[in-house]
Amino acid sequence: MKKYLAAIIVLLILSVGKLSAQEELIYNQYHFNYYLVNPAMAGAEPCSHLMISNKMQWVGMEDFPMTQLLSFKTRVWKNVGIGAYLYNDRNGYSNRAGGQVTFAYHIPLSKGRSYSKKVSYDRQLSFGASFKANYFYINTDKLFADDPDAQYDNAFANTSGFGVNANFGIYYKSYGGFVGLSLTNLIPMTADIYGDKEMPAPLTGFLFGGYTFDLNRRGDYYIEPMVMLKMNQYLDINMDLNLKFGQEVSKDWGYWVQASYRHSWDANNIQSLVLMPMCGFRIHGFQLGYAFSLDLNNLVTQNYGTHEIMLGYSFCYTKHFCR
Repeated sequence: MKKYLAAIIVLLILSVGKLSAQEELIYNQYHFNYYLVNPAMAGAEPCSHLMISNKMQWVGMEDFPMTQLLSFKTRVWKNVGIGAYLYNDRNGYSNRAGGQVTFAYHIPLSKGRSYSKKVSYDRQLSFGASFKANYFYINTDKLFADDPDAQYDNAFANTSGFGVNANFGIYYKSYGGFVGLSLTNLIPMTADIYGDKEMPAPLTGFLFGGYTFDLNRRGDYYIEPMVMLKMNQYLDINMDLNLKFGQEVSKDWGYWVQASYRHSWDANNIQSLVLMPMCGFRIHGFQLGYAFSLDLNNLVTQNYGTHEIMLGYSFCYTKHFCR
């Protein structure tokens, strides 16, 4: 009995960490799609975007974590945008799936003096809100693989939980500049797993901003510095510094490369440093992207790092698909 009680305590501690870590996996893929951290990005461009991504952590380790994500966003009416994503996360004995649906409203603020054809979208204020649902369950056969007697114990059969939440965001762009502010986990709802209540996901805020500088008159070359700040109610803080360079070789194809640096620290001043080189290219409406995460706190590891692959399609022409 003491063995099972200890297992329950360990599972409760690890599950809270894994729930938070899984959300981090979704948020950290914003480099390919800012909609993942700000619902106001749904339909912010008069275009439709479909994206599929697969993130593999600590490749080379046995049963390494893997997350698949499918997202879509579009402008459905003149001022209305919608979006949605679905995900599936596998992390050892724990599994999680869910998604969100989004409604956004966009207010054009400009009507002239711009290089673009759709001048009404050059300056715009956007608002968005999302509803999220998540399902979490434990694979008890894998958890107790080394203890055949325990894996059939009724106390651990069909261990699972379900939760809902919401987020809200504001996004503003003015020609080359853009800034976004969003809050997630607005509903302090707890899931009932293992016969007990979990800690609610922490209220978390995101603030990002950047500017796109065209390097020639035609805008064929551009650089885009951007900063992202994330902080939750427990004062865990992430700061990302990003610098992207892109070239639109023609209307049919282009490419971009990006260097990102992440500095994280928590309330106990435990710090983490991550370097993330990434690249992508476009052929007509298709885009393919790749990102690699290098943990600077632990350069020598027993794995081959974290890799992410993205395949996307835009139903229009835009050089800023990855926003």
